Amino acid sequence: MRKWLGGCIIAALIAGGLALGLAAGILIEREVLSASKPPAAATPAAAPNWELVTEAWELIDRTYVDREALQPITLTYGAISGMVDSLGDTGHSRFLSPEMLKAEQEYNLGQYEGVGLQVESSDGQTVVVAPLDGSPAQKAGIRAGEIILRVDGEDVSGMPIGEVVGRILGPAGTKVTLSILNPDTNQVRDVPLTRQRIALVNVSWARVPGTNVAHLRLAAFSQGVTKDLQAALRAIQSQQLTGLVLDLRNNPGGILDEAVGTASQFLTGGDVVLVKDANGEISRLRVQRGGVATGIPMAVLVNGGTASASEIVAGALQDAARHADR
Repeated sequence: MRKWLGGCIIAALIAGGLALGLAAGILIEREVLSASKPPAAATPAAAPNWELVTEAWELIDRTYVDREALQPITLTYGAISGMVDSLGDTGHSRFLSPEMLKAEQEYNLGQYEGVGLQVESSDGQTVVVAPLDGSPAQKAGIRAGEIILRVDGEDVSGMPIGEVVGRILGPAGTKVTLSILNPDTNQVRDVPLTRQRIALVNVSWARVPGTNVAHLRLAAFSQGVTKDLQAALRAIQSQQLTGLVLDLRNNPGGILDEAVGTASQFLTGGDVVLVKDANGEISRLRVQRGGVATGIPMAVLVNGGTASASEIVAGALQDAARHADR
């Protein structure tokens, strides 16, 4: 079974009907439940007003003037997105369209086809969480915190995040133009991008020139990162380097087990993260034994693009006095 933290993720799949993946928050791993199973009975206080929802759907279907806009799947996804967005759990709870789910699965396997952006919805706007290392978006200078206003000239403000992502995604070799707002300067620029097949290089390192310190970059927490990290740390030790800078900037996260494995390389014991479920019960994900760099002096770099699993790692190291500094 796959693990989540906090909030909930709803992943839409089209395979013999609509399936909903329900879990608990940070986009790390997913448990998908079949919609063919009857949902658990809602408590009276939490029971949705299905009559009101049905009335709204029928009213739109009966009276809305732009008949071509009445696409059942689009309306369904929009309704689900609205429910999730109303939770106010920006950055952790979100609806995944089939296209978004496919992209996330590819990302967790260390590969990606598109422009290389992790995005989230905030106050009706599509905000860049982080560009992926080596992606067309990063090479074009798109940065964490910037806002996507238009896709190929079409305004996407207020559009459900799944629909925005669906417009940005596409086969390698095809082109898309994003209109990007920099909230610091209030300037808008058009960024033409060519979609690519991206092989994620999640772990890389180099000696900081003129020092005995290694700069160790973790770009994402895809499958196999812990093993790659262990190999990198052993290589660093073989060079007799005496310090380490762990760079988690613009790391949008990934698989929870890999985050726990990563943090465990630098810790001797304790908890990496506490998981609280909807019933208030707390479980502990403890440090795994056998970390290969538990004694090396280190600093951790984070920024506004450090999200999800990378936040867990940075927080665990900071709590253990393996400091995370901006």
